Amino acid sequence: MIKLRKSIILICVFFSLVNYCNSKIEIKIIMKIDNEIITSLDIEKEINYLVALNPKLSQINRDELLLIAKKSTTKEFIKKKEIQKYKKLDLQNPQINEVLNNITKNLNLSTEKQLKEYIKNFNLSIEDLKRKIEIENEWKNLIYSRYIKSVKIDKEELIKKINISSKEKFLKEYNLSEIVFSKKNDITLDELYTAIQESIQINGFENTANIYSISNSSKVGGKIGWVRKDSLSDQIILKLKDLKKGNYSSPIQINNNFFVFKINDIRKIEVEIDKNKELDKMIIFETSKQLDKFSNIFYNRIKLNSKISEF
Repeated sequence: MIKLRKSIILICVFFSLVNYCNSKIEIKIIMKIDNEIITSLDIEKEINYLVALNPKLSQINRDELLLIAKKSTTKEFIKKKEIQKYKKLDLQNPQINEVLNNITKNLNLSTEKQLKEYIKNFNLSIEDLKRKIEIENEWKNLIYSRYIKSVKIDKEELIKKINISSKEKFLKEYNLSEIVFSKKNDITLDELYTAIQESIQINGFENTANIYSISNSSKVGGKIGWVRKDSLSDQIILKLKDLKKGNYSSPIQINNNFFVFKINDIRKIEVEIDKNKELDKMIIFETSKQLDKFSNIFYNRIKLNSKISEF
């Protein structure tokens, strides 16, 4: 309860400052992406959105917040432009409400009405959220259509895992958060990981996910949620097996990216495994991981071909 009060106070203080800044702010051009202009108001709105999804962001300094918002806005503008080559964005995607429900649960709220009241404090509307959700959903659909044939699933290996798990009465589940990053040419992996560790110490894991992670989960502080042990690769399980609740792993290289996982919680669940359903779940999970990889590759390619100017 004390922690909740502290969070509420921090958010109130943050938004009193933001509102003060907005009342004084001079609207100016911050960036230009191809022919799209991004103003200081766009950046302020993105800050509000990001803090609404991850309230702990209100604890970090203003300069860090501006950098995160600029990165997030850039990503959204580039994705939106690519999507609009193929599809009109009209808020008709049936997946939007499903994602809204997930956001509501993630914020420990019960109804869409409560969500509306909550985001009002951040000068946001449900339509604002829906527009952002639509861009992410249509981007995923675009990536799926382009790369699904390149996804490789080893069904035999998954079936082997299921057969092993089916012999156990209890299975371990991890509640995980992630930071996904790629190595940069001007810095070594050790230097980059040291910077991430320092940020975790200063800002916390969730805020560091917003700062460094290239995964879509960064907007919600890197939260993945509950994942069964048998859904994870042997490589990840090996890194997690000796970690306790609250600890995070050293970097795990998966293809061209590096993953740092934090264990938020651990539990054991009693299960009766339906092997067919379990195989379907594991295929979906593995497909999603591989499509995320293709998503990052495709986005970086488009970004390289975009003209980005900062003012």
